[in-house]
Amino acid sequence: MQQSNPILLTISNILEEIIKETDSLELESNSNFHAVAAPGITIYNYLQRISKYTHCSEQCFVIALIYLDRLQEKHAYLVLNSHCIHRFLLLAIVTAIKFQDDDYYKNEYYAKVGGVNVKEINKLEQEFLEYMNYELFIDEQQYIVYEKRLLEYGEIEMP
Repeated sequence: MQQSNPILLTISNILEEIIKETDSLELESNSNFHAVAAPGITIYNYLQRISKYTHCSEQCFVIALIYLDRLQEKHAYLVLNSHCIHRFLLLAIVTAIKFQDDDYYKNEYYAKVGGVNVKEINKLEQEFLEYMNYELFIDEQQYIVYEKRLLEYGEIEMP
């Protein structure tokens, strides 16, 4: 059994709060990231799965959260809800891994880990990068602020 990771738990708690709010709005959102039905796996378990099988650094999860925030800032019409959060998370993390870590796998492997097919992950990756306008660099100060806020949030929220 995988050990509990405070950063993953905090990120999943934050995203669960967002999803709870956006799902209640019942907004129509149509992107390739949106599935017909919400996946049966919780955000936390999905993050744990990605962490376990990708062996990525913890920094990639913080960077992925920054990417998701940037995505929302640039494209307010993209609603993060239970029908798309898993795919957006997967692509944000995979992008962070490829940008941040020295070692990474082929998309075929990430597709298996994320529960999508290779063709889909390739298409989603291209779309994600376009949404991000290929602006993936995160300066050290922004990273430190996010990490600090996550740790503070975790202290308040975690039992």
